[in-house]
Amino acid sequence: MKQKLEYRIFIVEQKGTDFFNRGRLFNAGYLEVRKFGNWKCVVFHDVDLLPLDDRILYSCPMWPRHMCGTVVEVKNPSFRTLFGGVSAMIPQHFEKVNGFSNVYWGWGGEDNDLFWRIRAVGLPIVRYNKLIAKYTSLQHDKSKPNTLRYNLLKTFATRFLRDGLTTLEYVVDKVTLHHLYTHLMLDINPKKKNITKIMLEASRWI
Repeated sequence: MKQKLEYRIFIVEQKGTDFFNRGRLFNAGYLEVRKFGNWKCVVFHDVDLLPLDDRILYSCPMWPRHMCGTVVEVKNPSFRTLFGGVSAMIPQHFEKVNGFSNVYWGWGGEDNDLFWRIRAVGLPIVRYNKLIAKYTSLQHDKSKPNTLRYNLLKTFATRFLRDGLTTLEYVVDKVTLHHLYTHLMLDINPKKKNITKIMLEASRWI
């Protein structure tokens, strides 16, 4: 409200007990959010991160912006090829890169993958100075790491146009309208495919 923005907050939750898939969840959330308005900017925000500086603007510049420059709990962070934590994009750019990858089940990789998608279509990435872009991370249990993430990153260029928004399968389980936010419960594995099998299928891209 201090920034005098017209905004709406959506909490997007993954239904079930499968490995967490941040990319699929954000893709499905984006497609659902479009049904609520003609948004000019979308901020993808990890629920455990809180901004520590009022100068972090929750709006979209001309180019994709990586907003989370520093997490104070992380020592010696390296964000050169990272586009995770908190990021802002206009819808046209997000759709141009076909959104996030859908194949990163477990922690890690999907944000780096998005970084290279953005670069592959010729878009620059802007960042705040790390002295401004400070966030703190709330305590939480970490998801299991994706053991294929480093190998999958090597193949982003051969699959990003056929792995993302255009190939996503999901089902809306429940939409709850609260006073300050909208809660979306989404099933991002509606055909109940075996996650181990999905991971093996993804490995064929390697």
